[in-house]
Amino acid sequence: MDALTHNMEAYLAKGFNPLCDGIALEGIRLISSSLPATVNKPNPESRTKMLMGSLMGAVAFQKGLGVVHSMAHPLSSLVDMHHGLANAICIPYGMAFNIPGQEDKFKQMALAMNLEKTDGKDVIESLQILNQKIGIPAHLSDAGVEDSHIKPLTELAVQDFCHPSNPIPVKAEDFNNLYKNAL
Repeated sequence: MDALTHNMEAYLAKGFNPLCDGIALEGIRLISSSLPATVNKPNPESRTKMLMGSLMGAVAFQKGLGVVHSMAHPLSSLVDMHHGLANAICIPYGMAFNIPGQEDKFKQMALAMNLEKTDGKDVIESLQILNQKIGIPAHLSDAGVEDSHIKPLTELAVQDFCHPSNPIPVKAEDFNNLYKNAL
């Protein structure tokens, strides 16, 4: 899920970089089509697609990352949550935050994910279903995060280096609300 987050956040990141955008969309396509098989019943084809999708995310995020990673980094440092798990739990919430003004990009991500509907909400629902398929909890509280963590998590997220390239500026109040929604 970290690799999928790399691709999605890179695609949405501020700035003009059509090379990174194309690479990110293909990474999204490869990962979304192969992740459940790779986790639940690995085979050489699914693992190859995951490897390539992960590599594509590493190339694409040279453009930047965003709010999801800025939420995930504090979870790793403050509550010792695995980085991939932190991204997986946070991605539906962070991506939902980014829908306004990015509807066309969400449509392209939906197409890359081979979704029947191409609304931003459909992308979010697909991420939630993908998490379920691979055994990721839906909420931070399911992974040991408590309400008392919200304030220090927010303070750390505001200081994180990833969110300045997010397509929508993220303030402390936004991080606070995102963590509460994810809790």
